[in-house]
Amino acid sequence: MYYTLFNYSKQRFDNINILKTLNNKHNVKEINISYYKFSLLPNLEEFINLEMLNYYYNNLTELPKLPNSLKELYCQNNQLTQLPKLPINLINLNCTYNKLIELPLLPDNLKILSCKKNTLTQLPKLPNKLKFLYCSNNKLIKLPNLPTKLTHLYCDDNQLIQLPLLPIVLKHLYCYYNQLTQLPELPNNIVALYCNNNQLTQLTKLPNKLNELYCQNNQLTKLPLLPDNLKKIFCNNNLLTQLPKLPDNLQYIDYGNNKKQFN
Repeated sequence: MYYTLFNYSKQRFDNINILKTLNNKHNVKEINISYYKFSLLPNLEEFINLEMLNYYYNNLTELPKLPNSLKELYCQNNQLTQLPKLPINLINLNCTYNKLIELPLLPDNLKILSCKKNTLTQLPKLPNKLKFLYCSNNKLIKLPNLPTKLTHLYCDDNQLIQLPLLPIVLKHLYCYYNQLTQLPELPNNIVALYCNNNQLTQLTKLPNKLNELYCQNNQLTKLPLLPDNLKKIFCNNNLLTQLPKLPDNLQYIDYGNNKKQFN
């Protein structure tokens, strides 16, 4: 019989050594020890069936060796400067709000990677099964090749000067607050495009399914044809002198502070 070692900050849990003395470690599938300000996590190798580890909002500076059974790791909001070798079965990794300068090799089964709010300058090779990538608020100057199954890309608040080829299944692209001068070809499945606060002088052809376009605070002199499904557009603070035909479904537009004010 499997069970969960589940602890909340409202409860008293003063001694992390309970993990060392716990009987039947092989029966534990989940450990949740968050909001305790612990700075050390004991060896977890004996938890051979552990699938989920929640250890966020502590003062952890390093992680112990992790069991290969682990599928979900939540270690955000600590003081981590590096991660150990990641388990081969890991599917979800959240290491946001730490002090990481690099990531280890990512396991092939990983589908969700959230590493925002660190000091990463590059990312390792991304697994082919990855669907969600959240790498905002780092110091990235380049992204690796993107997996073909990626549907969500959040790479805002970095130092990117270009984006790689985008997968055709991509739905959400958030690349604002970078140093982009152009965008690659945009897949038709994109419904939300946030490319504001860059150095763009033009936009490529917009996807037919696009619902939201945020392209303000660039150097755009004109906009491409706007898709029929577009409902919201922010194109203020550019160098626009005219607007294209507005879609019938459009619900909101902000075009202030351009080279010419429109009626």
